[in-house]
Order: sequence, then C-alpha cells, then structure tokens
Amino acid sequence: MGSFLFSQEPKKTSYSNAENILNNIVPNERLDSWTLIYNVYARDRVVKSSGKEEMLPAFDGFQIGPHQEGYFYINYVKDGNTSQITDLQALKQFVGIVDNGDEAAIIAAAEGYVIDFGFKDYTANYYDAGAFYVVDAGKVLSEECPLQKNHYEVWIDKKTGKITQEKELGTYFELYGKECTNNPHYDALKQQMEDVKKKAEEQKEIQKKMTEKMKKRLQKLRRKN
Repeated sequence: MGSFLFSQEPKKTSYSNAENILNNIVPNERLDSWTLIYNVYARDRVVKSSGKEEMLPAFDGFQIGPHQEGYFYINYVKDGNTSQITDLQALKQFVGIVDNGDEAAIIAAAEGYVIDFGFKDYTANYYDAGAFYVVDAGKVLSEECPLQKNHYEVWIDKKTGKITQEKELGTYFELYGKECTNNPHYDALKQQMEDVKKKAEEQKEIQKKMTEKMKKRLQKLRRKN
C-alpha cells in the first residue's frame, strides 16, 4: 500500500489565463499603492489595484503566454514616488519570494519559459512540492523549419525564486511550413503516394487480365454455339 501511494502522480493545478495568474501577485515589499493594468487595442483596463489607482500610461509591457493580444504593466507608488513595471525581469523582482503557484508561473516566464494555455496538460500547470513549486512549462527551441516547442518540469524555490532543477519532457508542438525542405514527413508521404500508385497499377493489370480471360471464354462459347 505504501509503495502504491508513493507512486501516485501529484495533483496538479492548471493555469487558466494570464490575467488570473497576475491577479494573484503579492508584492515583495510594502508599497503605498499599486495598480495592474491591461492594455489591449490601445485601451487601458484596471485588472487589480491596491490603494489609490495610478493610471500613468505605458507604451510597452509584458506578456505571460504566447498569442496574447496587448500587454500588461504595473504602476506602483513607494514612499510617494511612482514607478512602472513593463518587463518580466522587473516583474520577477516585484514578486520576490514566491507566495503561490501563480507567482511561480511568472518566475518561469521571466526565465524564458512559456506558459502555453492551449496545452494545459503539458505547459500550463503546477503543483506544490513543499519548499518548491513545480511548474510544467514550454520553451521555443526553434522558430522555423520547424517551429518546435518542448515541455519541461521546472522546480522553483519558494524562498529564492530561483530555478533549481529542470527536466525536459519532449516535444509537444512541431510545425513545418510549406517552405521547409527538411520536413521528415515528406519522405513518408512520398512513399505512401508511390505505394498507392503501384497498387493502382497492379489492380489495373489484374483487371486487364480478367477482362482478357472473360473475352476468351465468350469467344469460346460463341464458337461452340
């Protein structure tokens, strides 16, 4: 029984989207106020605020997952001075100690991993492992011929926010464009087409022989009659 229990997979929690992840940020230091803003189609929307809303506009920001429209940014006030966060490295410093699994996703994103919400089982989930959060995330290995993404198990230390271990779990997405001459599937497809053509020719030859045989039988019957 003990062996069976220890062999069980840990219960994982899926990430639903970038906004829900960012909603659970806990700043690493005491602030006068801070505001999380989402800019999409050149319009700002307050996602979360603590204290007075600070609406200083930003013309750039950060993203958590791929294919995200727009960008997020943070305005915060400390000791009366207003500052902005518009990139993932600054967001990582803002988070500091990893308080929850959502902040672990931010750390992974800041270190070059992708929280790919379209493949939750592979690249958008986590579980609590005591002193660590273990995040399943992706990474882009090549951008063309093919576009290839692999998925990883990433161990993030709660106190330091550092990645202490990475385990590659294989490719979860691969796409060859029409211009890719190195597509290994072309050879298999070519062979399939040749096999189909060969089989069609064989069937045609069999049908031809059967037709000739039938003609001879008919001619023989006619001569008898």
